[in-house]
Amino acid sequence: MLRLIENLPGWRLRHPWLTDALLIALVVGPPVIRAQPGWRPVWVQLVVYAGFVVPLFWRRTRPVLAASVVTAAFWAQYLGDVWGREPGRGVLALSAVLYTLVVRGLRRTATVVAVCAASCVLLWVPDWLSDSATAGPDTWFTPALVVLWLAGSWMLGAYVRARRAYLAEFARRAELTESRRAALARAAAAEERARIAREIHDVLAHGVSVMVLNAEGARLARATDPTAADRALAVIGTTGREALGELRRLLDVLGPDGEQEQVRAPDLTDLRTLADRCGARLDVCGDPAGVSADAVEQTYRIVQEALTNVTKHASPGARTRVRIDLGSPGPGRRVRVRVDNSAGTGTAPVALPVSAGRGLAGMRERAARYGGTVAAGQRPGGGYRVDAVLRPEAVTA
Repeated sequence: MLRLIENLPGWRLRHPWLTDALLIALVVGPPVIRAQPGWRPVWVQLVVYAGFVVPLFWRRTRPVLAASVVTAAFWAQYLGDVWGREPGRGVLALSAVLYTLVVRGLRRTATVVAVCAASCVLLWVPDWLSDSATAGPDTWFTPALVVLWLAGSWMLGAYVRARRAYLAEFARRAELTESRRAALARAAAAEERARIAREIHDVLAHGVSVMVLNAEGARLARATDPTAADRALAVIGTTGREALGELRRLLDVLGPDGEQEQVRAPDLTDLRTLADRCGARLDVCGDPAGVSADAVEQTYRIVQEALTNVTKHASPGARTRVRIDLGSPGPGRRVRVRVDNSAGTGTAPVALPVSAGRGLAGMRERAARYGGTVAAGQRPGGGYRVDAVLRPEAVTA
């Protein structure tokens, strides 16, 4: 029974014609049309009664017309004294159309119908008072009951209308929330794709550049210095394995949860290996406490991309220096990165595939993630410099 009561509103909305059929049955059922002294002829009763019943069939599609016909039949019942002093035969039909008007928001029409019905009841009161059969303390019971019934219909219609508006607003907000959630999910997915693409670019650009240059060096040195060739091949192997490990870590993000292989993200220790592999001098100062692993990884990627550019564009003999200042814990902390390379003495380096210019843009995006900036350009005495500043407390994710 409880489940039936809970499902009743939804069932009523899915089958509105059943509600109309029940209402019409209630209106049709009570009256007894017959020839009786003091009542109008049967055909008059039938006409007035049809004015109560028939409009209920179109009260949903034409509520104003239905209310007009029912109100006219209610007045005809009083003026024609169709069923004597008994007004209850039309009260149910009048309540139904009044309820429909209020639910539809037709307040002016509903007010007119309510005033007409109340006027009719008030005009009926003297007849009840003059009738010796009904005179007494309970004379006002019937008109008061009619007025209360009509007022209850109005209040029920106002409640249903307010509830429908509330549910519609709730559904609209739920739809808006779902739309926002989907938009945020799409934005997050696009940002994640951009992040992975940036990471892959940095890993491949650095790894391939180092391997190509060492492969060229090994080819040139194999006849004169086999040991140098072996060292170059060892660097190629190490660089390739590290690049594959980092690529696996990035691509595992796209796989199902629980199937990812946990690969360690780069840290400060890896910066030393990176600098040694590229022949750069590394100086690190400051307190690493309080610097998040992600901020360290972004610092590593900025240095990696800067060294990749040195490998690709600097002349042979150019010296490279990397300086990292981690700052001190506390408000306003800054992580500063500077990568300098000298002008060099040789000719142009080994030709590498032309990049799409994403390196500097990627460094700026990484710094901007932590509220920082990147400046890059030629040094006064020749060579190139990259300056980056990150604020670990200003992560924007």
